[in-house]
Amino acid sequence: MMRHRNIPPTLLARRLAVLLLLGLGVGRDTAAAEPRNPPKAPQKSLPAGSAVPTVRPPILIAAGRHFVEPTGRVVILRGVNLTGDSKVPPFRPGLTETDFARLQGLGMNVVRLLFLWEAYEPQPGCYDESYLAEIRATAEAAWAHGMYVVIDIHQDGFSRFTSRGSGDGFPSWAISRRGRPSRPDNNSPSRRYWPILMATDPTTHQSFKDFFSDAVGVRTRYLMMLSRISLTFAETHGVIGYDLINEPWGDEEHELGPLYQDATAVLRARHPSALMFIEGHVTTNSGLQTKLPRPTFDGVAYAPHYYKPLTLAFNRWYGNPTSAQHAFANMKSKANEWNVPLFLGEFGVGVGTQNAGGYVSHLYDRLDACLASGAQWNYTPRWNEQAKDGWNGEDFSILDPAGMIRPNFRPRPYPRHTAGTPLLFHYQEEDQGGRGLSFAWDHDPARGDTEIFVPNALFARDSAVTCFPADATCWRDEARQLLVCRAARPTTIRVQIKRQ
Repeated sequence: MMRHRNIPPTLLARRLAVLLLLGLGVGRDTAAAEPRNPPKAPQKSLPAGSAVPTVRPPILIAAGRHFVEPTGRVVILRGVNLTGDSKVPPFRPGLTETDFARLQGLGMNVVRLLFLWEAYEPQPGCYDESYLAEIRATAEAAWAHGMYVVIDIHQDGFSRFTSRGSGDGFPSWAISRRGRPSRPDNNSPSRRYWPILMATDPTTHQSFKDFFSDAVGVRTRYLMMLSRISLTFAETHGVIGYDLINEPWGDEEHELGPLYQDATAVLRARHPSALMFIEGHVTTNSGLQTKLPRPTFDGVAYAPHYYKPLTLAFNRWYGNPTSAQHAFANMKSKANEWNVPLFLGEFGVGVGTQNAGGYVSHLYDRLDACLASGAQWNYTPRWNEQAKDGWNGEDFSILDPAGMIRPNFRPRPYPRHTAGTPLLFHYQEEDQGGRGLSFAWDHDPARGDTEIFVPNALFARDSAVTCFPADATCWRDEARQLLVCRAARPTTIRVQIKRQ
C-alpha cells in the first residue's frame, strides 16, 4: 500500500485542486437546473456594406472518421498548441521563423493557435485590429512551414477577472453583473492551483450562466466577434477551422449544443469551408464521456482534451495504462457515434513530472491505436526558469528557448498522408525491444503516394524497410524525413521499418 507522509502544503493543495475538479464536476449539471432564456438566433446574413471574403476551396475536409485533402489522401494531424504565455498581456504569440522551422523539423503539420477575445475586443465594439493581424500573420507563417492551423477561441475559468484572478479569455466587460470581479493575477505562486480557484468561484459560474442565457448581450457579442474574425481567417492560408470555445463550463445539451449551432452558422456565413472542432464540458478533460448531442451540421471534428488527474496531482506517472485506455475508449466511441474525425486538442504533462516522457509516449501510442490526430500542450518560445510557460506557473513547453527537446516530449513517426484508408499504425521505441514501426492501409493508386513521417534522428539511412506486396515500392526521402510508398494497383500495403 502506498503511504503519503508529511505531504508538503503546496503539493497537497495541487492534489486537492485536481481531485476536486474531477470529482465535483461543478457546473456540469447544476446549471441545467436553473431557468434560462432561449439563446438568441445568430445573424444569418452579412451586415450591410460588409466585405465578402474570397472563397477559397477547402484544403482539408472531414469525411467520416478522417481528415481528407483535395487529392483524396487521408491526413493525420500531429502538432502543438501555440503559445502558453499568450493568455496574458500583451497576448502576442511572438513566434519567429526559427520557431516554425523547429516545429517543422519535428514533423508537425498542425498548430492549434490561441485567440483571446479579451485581446481583440477589450471594450465592447472596440477592436484591436493589430492583434488580429498578428494572429493572421502567425497562421500564414505556420502554413508556409507546412502546418495547418486551428483557431482556438481560448478561455480558462472565463476571464482573468474571474476564477479569483487566475483565468483568461473573456473580456472584463463580459463578467456577470451579479458577480464580483477579481484582480488579475496569473503570476503569484498560489495561481498554480487555478483549477480549484476556478471550480469554487461563484462569479465564474454566474458569468457562464449569464453568457449562455445572453442576459446582458454577451453571447450576442461573442457571435459578432466570430463573424468579424471569420472574414479575416477565411482569407488566411492554412486556417482549416475553429475550436469554438476552449474547455467550457455549461450544460452540454441545453447550452453548449445551441451555442455551437449558432457559432457555426455565423462562421460559415463568411468562411464556408471551415471545420468546427468542438469539445464538451471541462470535466471531460479527465476522460469522462461527453453528453454533447450529435451536431446537426457537418464538417465537424470531435476535439476533446485529456489530462490524467492523478498524474497531475501526484506529479508522477506510475505506468498504469488503465485510465488513458478508458479515456481514449470514450473519445473514440463518441467520434465513431458521430462518424467524425477525432482530434485531441490538448494533452501533455509538466516537465517536472516523474516519468513525463513515458507518460506522453503512452498517450501518443493511444493516438496511434485510434489513428487519431492531436496537438500537444504546448510550445512557449519565451519560456524561462522564472515565469515558466508564463501563465499560473505551468511548465508544459516542449522545447526550451534554444530549441532543445524537453523531457515531456519525444519526436515520433506517424502516417502523414495515406493514399487510401489507413488500417493500423504502430511505433515501438528503443526500450521496447528495438525501434521500429509498422503501417498497413488499403491503397488507392488514384490518390497518389502515401507519406509516413520518419525522423532521421530515430531511423538511420541503413534502417531496414520491408514492403508487401512485392509490386509495392517504398523509399526514403531524407530531405523531407519521409518514407514514400506507392503501388500501381489497388491493394493492401504493409510496410515495416526496423532500425539496424
